[in-house]
Amino acid sequence: MKEKEIILEIKGVSKNYGRTAAVRAVEMKIGAGDIYALIGPNGSGKTTLMKMIVGLLRIDKGEISILGNQITGEAIEAKKLIGYVPDKPEGYGYLSGKELLYLTGRLKGMREAEVRVRVEQLMKLFDIEKILEGRMDGYSRGNLQKTAFLAALLGEPKLLIIDEPIVGLDPVSIRVFGERLVKFAKDGGAVLFATHTLDFASKYANRVGVMSEGKIVAEEKLSNKIKIEKVYEKAL
Repeated sequence: MKEKEIILEIKGVSKNYGRTAAVRAVEMKIGAGDIYALIGPNGSGKTTLMKMIVGLLRIDKGEISILGNQITGEAIEAKKLIGYVPDKPEGYGYLSGKELLYLTGRLKGMREAEVRVRVEQLMKLFDIEKILEGRMDGYSRGNLQKTAFLAALLGEPKLLIIDEPIVGLDPVSIRVFGERLVKFAKDGGAVLFATHTLDFASKYANRVGVMSEGKIVAEEKLSNKIKIEKVYEKAL
């Protein structure tokens, strides 16, 4: 049996804010085809870990690599492989969502014609073509979330990092979001998302990690016999 390609590898990563340990010696491997749900209480370190993975926070100790490319310094090669949706997506008021998507595609190295075609395809996911024509300072929380997700899918990411994926989304959009994550993983990508919504995680994730006080305190492959609620309750 062919060994699964490791897309994200985290080795002994720690992060302190002054004397407070936000993330403590985290170890993690996520391979192609994995949809990994990171769950845990508020303040457990999930967002801090994700910001280190995408290069927004400096790693105090340890290593993070994407397909062997380390997240250190500018980490240009590693960052090309990541699509990121933060916990609170922001709009650029003077831009429309469509303009932001075009700009994102160009910044990711896509050709202009390629960006145009890809943006037209992605906008149909949530049926928000008309909304994306308007300025982003008028967007709802859900539409900002959708726009950020579409931007994350531009280029050729191998890893999606999503902090609280379904905040502000209606039930239909939640289903579309989840199904797109499944397709991304089936196509050889990997997904790591943090959530407080166990129903969404149990439906779409195939692995789960529980984070508490900066540490991964439990990790399981999900199946019909192993339920996410039981993993969470046992860990905490």
